[in-house]
Parts: sequence; structure tokens; C-alpha cells
Amino acid sequence: MTIVTIESTSEETTQQLLHFAEEHGLHFTTEPVHRVLTEADMVTGIGRKATAAELEEYILKGKDEEPIDFSVAFAKYLD
Repeated sequence: MTIVTIESTSEETTQQLLHFAEEHGLHFTTEPVHRVLTEADMVTGIGRKATAAELEEYILKGKDEEPIDFSVAFAKYLD
């Protein structure tokens, strides 16, 4: 099995490619370019390279949360 990823900014070109795939009996799926990544996506992958915007969004999503104090996080190991 070979998986091919095609990025297109033209709706007309995309439709032509999908029509070509249908005519030749190829299985295809389409998905939006931007995906909100989850922890599961980071562990198991999403079937393609994540875009820079997707990675940046994932990395920055917890930046405004209060960090956990070291002594609280490792309390059971510090005794």
C-alpha cells in the first residue's frame, strides 16, 4: 500500500484529482488542513506531518496555565 498526500489551494484542481481517483478505483479521504492536535495525536501520529501552525498551537495551548510547583508534583518521591 502506498499513501500519497496532496496539498492543493485550488478547489478546481482538488475536484479534478478526486474525479481522477474515482475513475481509477483509488480509495481517498479528504480532511481539513488545520487540525487541533490532541495528546493522542502526538503519541500515535496523524498520518502526515503536522503543520507548523498545528504544532505551535499544540505547544502554546497550556502557556497561560499556572505551573505545578515542583515540591507538589514530586511530593511522594521527596519523602
